Amino acid sequence: MTPADPGAQLPQSEAGHEGFRAAVARVTGSLVALLATRAELASVEFSEERERLTQRLGLVAAGGLLLAFAALFVGAFVIVLFWDTHRLWAIAAVAFAHLVAGLILLSKARAVGRDAPSPFAATVAELKKDRELLERALAARER
Repeated sequence: MTPADPGAQLPQSEAGHEGFRAAVARVTGSLVALLATRAELASVEFSEERERLTQRLGLVAAGGLLLAFAALFVGAFVIVLFWDTHRLWAIAAVAFAHLVAGLILLSKARAVGRDAPSPFAATVAELKKDRELLERALAARER
């Protein structure tokens, strides 16, 4: 049998080598596809997080502006109401009420930031699953 003969069989070592190359190519292809899927997931999560953050910032800004106007007018109303009798106490009470409300809101904002789930949690979870699956496959192969 000559190497040019189409019916010729490859020697055993060359056939095993070709099988190994094909297996490596399949594994590499699978890893690339897996990484591409995880990158797409991270991209989708990033877009969702950016959209959610933009929406939150808009709502907080609008709500904060409206609450500031409301607080201004409530404060002005209380001061005008007590202008003839206890104007300084009225001004102090309004200022103190705004101080307390501001501190409460800041503490709640801090709590929201502290208790928020981490961004890209789904991507990280999927990557952990992939790592565990790979570790189990490698451990099973070594046995």
